[in-house]
Amino acid sequence: MLHCKQSDIHALFSQNTSAESWTGAPLKQSAREFHNVLHREFASHAIVPFRFPTLMRDEDELTSHLRDNVAEYSAQLKRFENSVQMDVSIAQPEPTFAGASSGAEYLRARQRQSDELHAVVKHIQELAGETVQSWRDRPASHRLKLYGLVDRASVSAFHERLKKLAVPTKTSVRVSGPWPVTEFVELKQR
Repeated sequence: MLHCKQSDIHALFSQNTSAESWTGAPLKQSAREFHNVLHREFASHAIVPFRFPTLMRDEDELTSHLRDNVAEYSAQLKRFENSVQMDVSIAQPEPTFAGASSGAEYLRARQRQSDELHAVVKHIQELAGETVQSWRDRPASHRLKLYGLVDRASVSAFHERLKKLAVPTKTSVRVSGPWPVTEFVELKQR
């Protein structure tokens, strides 16, 4: 692992002769190594992770990118220096509407499922309370993913509060984290 520094920003990178060595057959292993490095760094301080794989021609291109964006990266790292992201995945089984006798009945069934998901979301947000500074979500057809912005010092309290969650039948809830605040970082790169 090599370091590239621009002002107060440090970038970690691997140097390889070709993109294929990262994206070819050993892709799974490369991704695992990438995420291990991120988690090692994230354990002690805030990071702004690049997506895997982010490929640049050489160290000069990386240095140029950092030089052009150092103010933005510095601002985001300062803003989130004590923050982590907690992920909450809420899912229900794929709906089957074989018994629906009309389009309206089908739509009502879909609406009921959506209402049930949002009731679980509301309950999670109420339980988490002030341990979460901000929420983001990404809905899908029969699932929803919540992202909570949490102070590093409040992670244990967040987990303890969510232990009280009563999950409705046929609904699954999975909590993971802490993670880097990727859903909250808003970079305006050049």
